[in-house]
Amino acid sequence: MTKENSLNLSISERRVVDVVRRHASIPRADIAPLTGLTPGAISRLVRELIDLGLLRELERISGMRGQPAQPLGINGLGGVSIGISLPYGRLDVVALDYAGRQLAVRKLPFEGRSFKALQDALMVHLDSVLQDQNVRNLRFTGIGLAIPGHLRAEWSNDFVVPPTLDWLDVDSLATWLTKSYKAPVFVENIANAAAIAEIYASQDSSLDDLVAINLGHGVGCGLVLSGRVHRGMGGIAGEVGTLFPPLQPRPSVHDLVTVMRSAGRIVVDIEDLKKYPVEGDDLLEAWLERSAQQLYPLVRMLLLLAAPQKIVITGMLPDSIAGPLAERLASQLNIEVEGTSLPRTQIIQGQLSTLASAIGGAWLPIESEGLEGKDRVEWDIEEK
Repeated sequence: MTKENSLNLSISERRVVDVVRRHASIPRADIAPLTGLTPGAISRLVRELIDLGLLRELERISGMRGQPAQPLGINGLGGVSIGISLPYGRLDVVALDYAGRQLAVRKLPFEGRSFKALQDALMVHLDSVLQDQNVRNLRFTGIGLAIPGHLRAEWSNDFVVPPTLDWLDVDSLATWLTKSYKAPVFVENIANAAAIAEIYASQDSSLDDLVAINLGHGVGCGLVLSGRVHRGMGGIAGEVGTLFPPLQPRPSVHDLVTVMRSAGRIVVDIEDLKKYPVEGDDLLEAWLERSAQQLYPLVRMLLLLAAPQKIVITGMLPDSIAGPLAERLASQLNIEVEGTSLPRTQIIQGQLSTLASAIGGAWLPIESEGLEGKDRVEWDIEEK
């Protein structure tokens, strides 16, 4: 079993960890102006964080005058975090080290309709991940849950799930995980989790504004604005599903599976979608064209209201379909903004394929040690 956790980092230590994480590699001298701390304080804090196993010294940068600078990076051995996601048709469990590298992945087709079925599946996969040779000897920072739905309020533990998951009590799930695995549990909307994961996957320290359009059972948006998750009043920012009436064809993975099955295609679970190449497939081409037309008004709205640097198409579409969908949307946007003062937002396929939400979930406990204040909702079983 992994080692238990709590470091209780100071606000200054959190600032340093956050800056180093966002830059991947950064000399000591560059940290002070980014944190507002003095060079002397940075030297002391860096020594402490190296002793704690959270930071490490990287190879010196050659080709500079005088003594080469020795940059700092995150020490992957500083801890391990588990992400759990319930995207459409699957249960995903991912372990990340403290630097965000994947240590273990478990993907299970899951059409469970009961809390007990979910507990049984999680026990098998969590135990398997925690006993993985890459995981078991590291400090356990916690568990992040990426769940469809939204927090009823910014700082509450009241999570509202969609009707398709009416059997799931998120509070009971988080409490059970906390007691069973002796770890803090953080909960986030599935689209927000995907947006967090894509921000880190970009390895771009200047990327502060990103929207993830998450396609699964329905359509949702995860918004990271000015470097922080934006939930809005009542926690429902990004709940754009009402733009696509459920009784009509929608640009969702559930809709695509329905279309494929209705045409006689063999799609037992979403992994089967990978078997069908888009090029030359009239059925898929028609679905992509219709979905692009449905999603474009949403893209245009995001462009005008949020002006993000990137819009990422993520969720449970395989790369072979997500890529062409992103290309269609980008082409439409380029035509509209040409010759105007509108921002040149990038529209791209997600870098993390169908694991984005689980990876984002695994980032939540790691992030909690590098943020000033509490930006994610942590479940507290003492409240009950």
